[in-house]
Amino acid sequence: MYTLHPDHSLHLLVKERTSLALRPFALAYGVRLDPLGAIADGDRIIWTLPNDLTIELEIASREHGFGLMFHGKPPLSQIGVEIPLADAGPWYGMGERVIQGWPLEQTGAISQPFIPFDHAPDGTLNIGTPLWIGAAGVALLVENDTGRLDATLDADPNGMLQLVQHAPPVSFGAGLDGAFERPTAHLPLRILLGSDVHNVTQRAIAVLGHPTSAPPLAMLAQPIWTTWARYKMAIDQAQTLAFAHEIVQHGFGRSVLEIDDRWQTDYGDLAFDQTKFPDPKAMVDELHALGFRVTLWMPPFFAPHSATFQEAAAHGFLVRHPANDAPYFTRWWQGWGGLLDVSNPVALAWWHEKLTYLQTAYGIDGFKFDGAEGNFLPAEAVTHAPTTPAEYADRYVAFVAAHWDWTEVRTGWRSQRHGILFREWDKSSHWGLDNGLHAVITQALTMSVIGYPFILPDMIGGNAYAGEMPDRELLIRWTQATALLPAMQFSIAPWQYDAETSDICRRYAQFHADLAPYLAELCAEACAHGTPLVRPLWWHFPNDPATWIINDQWLLGPRWLVAPVITPGATSRAVYLPAGEWRDHWTGDIHSGPFMLPNHPAPLETLPLFERVGAQSESLNVSRETLTELLT
Repeated sequence: MYTLHPDHSLHLLVKERTSLALRPFALAYGVRLDPLGAIADGDRIIWTLPNDLTIELEIASREHGFGLMFHGKPPLSQIGVEIPLADAGPWYGMGERVIQGWPLEQTGAISQPFIPFDHAPDGTLNIGTPLWIGAAGVALLVENDTGRLDATLDADPNGMLQLVQHAPPVSFGAGLDGAFERPTAHLPLRILLGSDVHNVTQRAIAVLGHPTSAPPLAMLAQPIWTTWARYKMAIDQAQTLAFAHEIVQHGFGRSVLEIDDRWQTDYGDLAFDQTKFPDPKAMVDELHALGFRVTLWMPPFFAPHSATFQEAAAHGFLVRHPANDAPYFTRWWQGWGGLLDVSNPVALAWWHEKLTYLQTAYGIDGFKFDGAEGNFLPAEAVTHAPTTPAEYADRYVAFVAAHWDWTEVRTGWRSQRHGILFREWDKSSHWGLDNGLHAVITQALTMSVIGYPFILPDMIGGNAYAGEMPDRELLIRWTQATALLPAMQFSIAPWQYDAETSDICRRYAQFHADLAPYLAELCAEACAHGTPLVRPLWWHFPNDPATWIINDQWLLGPRWLVAPVITPGATSRAVYLPAGEWRDHWTGDIHSGPFMLPNHPAPLETLPLFERVGAQSESLNVSRETLTELLT
């Protein structure tokens, strides 16, 4: 099962003639301590370090692999393990990043700490899972959270994946009134093995858990419209209604109209600003008559001078400061505020009651839940139940998923089991992997393989921050790409440019809507087995090494191969077709793979799109009852 090498690294046999090396180490006062020796005793290994320190490992056989529990013996508070990437790469997973490489070695990844984060300085973003998947059919999962976790993956196929586990934090004031036992670090690793990268990814998703319900099909098939990118905080009732009428007049489909920041009197208060929204009930009624569901933007933050803050503080519904038990203010993108204590069931019931009243009073269908990443929970904050920053995000998602269908969230940590839309982080209005159009694709691929099938790829054309408006070419190419993703969301209106832009975008939005029965089949499969809707090429062709590094193509289910243009000015692109026969959707031409089309035509109005011959008749592994429920 394993061998110890002269450099004191542990080598696990993961396949015939293939092993995965793991080398433990410790950190103390900024100094790395490497093993000086190792003793194996059956399923237990002890590594000796300088100063008579030790790391112990317990190895257990687990279904489809191994369980490894590393213990740092006192007084060690930080232990780590490093794994050579070349042993099983390329590697995928981990979560969303500002610069999203695929595979991970393309750009590397540093998360210190590794928690859901609203744009960390090291590039960590809002949805993550401590899972790393190797193309050789190996996956590594940190099974549970035992304290702060740091993760570093080198931008080099011959580099290292390094995990550092910290001991649980010491509670505020510990030891002031007597001796206490300092906690030590424990790193629980699950090693999953599979016949190939597809097989091991499916096994990892099964371990993490998958949703058993899906978002409303209309929310996937028809565009979601949001006020944010076009109107920002200046949104009001007149502009909301004018926007809705423009959408209808230009012939675009519609599911939800999201009224974003800032519709309310103050953050946390659940009253419309009467100056901007003089008759919200009449507005919502009119939007319903036009065929829209209506949702409101909702963060978990409470402005200190808001009425709701005062009520929440009086009842202990906000996270608290350890020094005085008063609300602990957290810094978010609109200033300082109180933070809802999502570990307190009474606080959640109170907040749910208030949101439900808002829905009943005005006819609101749901909410766009924003924020709640782990970085907003102060390290010393007191919560009703012990809650880590990562757990905060998951508790928040669980609360949302328990009560609303017409909704979305922008965070997650081990939250794969919830059947709601998970939105990619706010996109910039440019082309590249640096949070632009290309990153829409690589983030969707990443979210898919760590177990999130219901992906909302943020707003088409990006958020237009700091005056960075997308030009018409970028808006069209962005629309084409998202037409073959699970959901579409517009804010910048295509008709703001010209009639041709509007016509092209409307045509692709309609193409997406026409996929509704197919999307329902894929949703049913996701609910039954956790199978992603958006699939890397290796999902169906895992033994083709060419598919392991392609980061600008994907499969929507087993049928559609998508290869959007993500380079400005390009009117052609290379397209890789794996084994089998592929029909060009627009021309009907048949191509046999594996084959690279080196210069496939892609004029501005055309998305390179191929249909796998025979996939139309493939029987997806879903029940007729589940499919009927989704379609209705």
